[in-house]
Amino acid sequence: MVNKWLGKIIEFRAIILISIIFIYFLTIGIKGKLKTYLLDHYAIEIPARVINEKNFWGNSPVSHTFSYSYEFSVDGKRFKADSRNKTLKVGNHITIEYLPAYPTFSRISQNSQTHKK
Repeated sequence: MVNKWLGKIIEFRAIILISIIFIYFLTIGIKGKLKTYLLDHYAIEIPARVINEKNFWGNSPVSHTFSYSYEFSVDGKRFKADSRNKTLKVGNHITIEYLPAYPTFSRISQNSQTHKK
Protein backbone atom coordinates (compact mmCIF):
# COMPACT_ATOMS: atom_id res chain seq x y z
CA MET A 1 0.00 0.00 0.00
CA VAL A 2 2.80 2.42 0.94
CA ASN A 3 4.75 1.54 -2.21
CA LYS A 4 1.66 2.22 -4.32
CA TRP A 5 1.25 5.71 -2.79
CA LEU A 6 4.97 6.41 -3.07
CA GLY A 7 4.88 5.45 -6.74
CA LYS A 8 1.93 7.77 -7.38
CA ILE A 9 3.67 10.68 -5.60
CA ILE A 10 6.84 10.18 -7.67
CA GLU A 11 4.76 9.94 -10.86
CA PHE A 12 2.87 13.13 -9.94
CA ARG A 13 6.13 15.01 -9.24
CA ALA A 14 7.57 13.87 -12.58
CA ILE A 15 4.48 15.12 -14.43
CA ILE A 16 4.68 18.47 -12.62
CA LEU A 17 8.40 18.81 -13.40
CA ILE A 18 7.94 18.00 -17.09
CA SER A 19 5.02 20.46 -17.25
CA ILE A 20 7.08 23.25 -15.68
CA ILE A 21 9.94 22.66 -18.12
CA PHE A 22 7.53 22.67 -21.07
CA ILE A 23 5.82 25.87 -19.91
CA TYR A 24 9.21 27.57 -19.35
CA PHE A 25 10.41 26.93 -22.91
CA LEU A 26 7.00 27.81 -24.35
CA THR A 27 7.12 31.14 -22.48
CA ILE A 28 10.60 31.91 -23.83
CA GLY A 29 9.42 31.23 -27.38
CA ILE A 30 6.29 33.34 -27.00
CA LYS A 31 8.25 36.23 -25.44
CA GLY A 32 10.69 36.27 -28.37
CA LYS A 33 7.90 36.25 -30.95
CA LEU A 34 5.95 38.89 -29.03
CA LYS A 35 9.01 41.13 -28.73
CA THR A 36 9.72 40.88 -32.46
CA TYR A 37 6.09 41.55 -33.38
CA LEU A 38 5.81 44.59 -31.10
CA LEU A 39 9.10 46.08 -32.28
CA ASP A 40 8.17 45.49 -35.93
CA HIS A 41 4.86 47.34 -35.52
CA TYR A 42 5.20 49.88 -32.70
CA ALA A 43 8.90 50.74 -32.28
CA ILE A 44 10.34 54.24 -32.15
CA GLU A 45 13.89 54.91 -33.37
CA ILE A 46 16.33 56.89 -31.23
CA PRO A 47 20.12 57.27 -31.02
CA ALA A 48 22.15 55.10 -28.67
CA ARG A 49 25.81 54.76 -27.72
CA VAL A 50 27.88 51.58 -27.42
CA ILE A 51 29.30 51.26 -23.90
CA ASN A 52 32.13 49.27 -22.33
CA GLU A 53 30.04 46.37 -21.06
CA LYS A 54 30.93 43.00 -22.56
CA ASN A 55 28.39 40.23 -23.16
CA PHE A 56 30.15 36.90 -23.70
CA TRP A 57 28.56 34.45 -26.12
CA GLY A 58 27.72 30.74 -25.70
CA ASN A 59 31.12 29.05 -25.68
CA SER A 60 32.96 32.20 -24.66
CA PRO A 61 35.34 30.46 -22.19
CA VAL A 62 36.90 28.85 -25.26
CA SER A 63 36.54 31.45 -28.02
CA HIS A 64 36.13 34.61 -25.89
CA THR A 65 33.64 35.99 -28.42
CA PHE A 66 31.60 38.88 -27.06
CA SER A 67 29.56 41.91 -28.01
CA TYR A 68 29.25 45.25 -26.29
CA SER A 69 26.08 46.66 -24.80
CA TYR A 70 24.45 49.89 -25.91
CA GLU A 71 22.82 52.54 -23.76
CA PHE A 72 19.95 54.90 -24.49
CA SER A 73 17.72 57.27 -22.55
CA VAL A 74 13.94 57.56 -22.50
CA ASP A 75 12.36 60.35 -20.45
CA GLY A 76 15.60 60.81 -18.52
CA LYS A 77 15.86 57.14 -17.56
CA ARG A 78 18.78 55.08 -18.90
CA PHE A 79 18.41 51.62 -20.40
CA LYS A 80 21.03 49.10 -21.52
CA ALA A 81 20.87 46.09 -23.83
CA ASP A 82 23.22 43.66 -25.55
CA SER A 83 24.02 44.77 -29.10
CA ARG A 84 24.57 41.15 -30.23
CA ASN A 85 26.95 42.63 -32.80
CA LYS A 86 30.64 41.77 -32.39
CA THR A 87 31.79 44.44 -34.87
CA LEU A 88 30.66 47.42 -32.78
CA LYS A 89 33.24 49.29 -30.71
CA VAL A 90 32.92 51.28 -27.50
CA GLY A 91 31.84 54.84 -28.26
CA ASN A 92 30.12 54.04 -31.57
CA HIS A 93 26.81 55.82 -32.07
CA ILE A 94 23.98 53.68 -33.43
CA THR A 95 20.24 53.91 -33.98
CA ILE A 96 18.03 51.57 -31.99
CA GLU A 97 14.33 50.76 -31.92
CA TYR A 98 12.49 50.50 -28.63
CA LEU A 99 8.94 49.97 -27.48
CA PRO A 100 7.62 53.16 -25.79
CA ALA A 101 5.42 51.21 -23.37
CA TYR A 102 8.27 48.87 -22.40
CA PRO A 103 11.71 50.37 -23.23
CA THR A 104 13.59 47.23 -22.19
CA PHE A 105 12.29 45.75 -25.47
CA SER A 106 14.88 47.19 -27.84
CA ARG A 107 17.15 46.22 -30.71
CA ILE A 108 19.53 47.82 -33.17
CA SER A 109 17.56 49.38 -36.01
CA GLN A 110 17.89 47.72 -39.39
CA ASN A 111 18.47 51.25 -40.74
CA SER A 112 21.25 51.92 -38.25
CA GLN A 113 24.60 53.16 -39.44
CA THR A 114 27.55 53.06 -37.07
CA HIS A 115 29.29 56.36 -36.39
CA LYS A 116 32.51 56.77 -34.45
CA LYS A 117 32.77 59.17 -31.49
